[in-house]
Amino acid sequence: MSPFISADALYAATARGDRTVILDSHWEPGRNSPEGFSGYPVDNSSWEAYLSQHIPGSFFCDPQRMLVGTPDPRVGRNPLPDPARLQYFFDEWGLSADVPVRIYDAGRMLYAARAWWVLRWAGLTDVSILDGGTAAWTAAGGDLAAGIGCMRGHGHVDVVPGSMPVLEIGDIDRWLAAGKTLLDVRGEGRFIGRREPLDRRAGHIPGAVNIPVDLLLGSATGTATGEGHVPAPETVADRLAGRGITSGEDVAVYSGSGVDSALFLALMEHAGLPGASHFVGGWSQWAADRSLPAALGNGSGK
Repeated sequence: MSPFISADALYAATARGDRTVILDSHWEPGRNSPEGFSGYPVDNSSWEAYLSQHIPGSFFCDPQRMLVGTPDPRVGRNPLPDPARLQYFFDEWGLSADVPVRIYDAGRMLYAARAWWVLRWAGLTDVSILDGGTAAWTAAGGDLAAGIGCMRGHGHVDVVPGSMPVLEIGDIDRWLAAGKTLLDVRGEGRFIGRREPLDRRAGHIPGAVNIPVDLLLGSATGTATGEGHVPAPETVADRLAGRGITSGEDVAVYSGSGVDSALFLALMEHAGLPGASHFVGGWSQWAADRSLPAALGNGSGK
């Protein structure tokens, strides 16, 4: 099952009346949102964006509030959510094991992918990201609604944390010492330490290899197109193979705080390479611990 669903397929499913839970995981940063480790955003920008337009029948899912734990230097900017809190939202959304979940955002698919990975980590299996987000939906003929929308669903499924493989920060040295691959999927500028707009130090984890997620999403030349559509599975597989990745086994992925890396993991599954581990805390967790080394430049350290 692909982690992605086309807008045409989702539109057809809704037109048929298929039982489907749709989550709007569009994240709208507010001008007054605190940054770094100061806590959850205090504004309602994402909620206001949902009120202004959403796919009819979709539930509101703020990925920066509902799908993360409390930010802290010890665990990163977007740590794993508390299972009990996640269970509350599962119940509110009316999730059931036999009902597919479709997730969308404005089109970049970063926050939809974060939601996809968290729901998979929590035990759901039939979860897909809308390829192209809202723009693709309207291009397929779908309407957009305004107002409160769906507030509560009916259904139940227990959260089963740990249903997707996770790499903890304390296991990274052993992972690398065993000859396994650690992928940093941020842009090259952040990887080499040229710029760091979000975290406490610049650079990357020594031994990590850089494959920016935009390389998998971009045009045939590897340049990001900005179109927000997923290439064919064989295209993504070829791009990964060109960087030496031909299996999900013995591969772990990280980004700044588990958002870009979630999309990268979805693209690996799309290419037929499931099973990679996720270092969710990412560079935000690693960089906050001054006792841990930071590497600069292009060298992978391997």
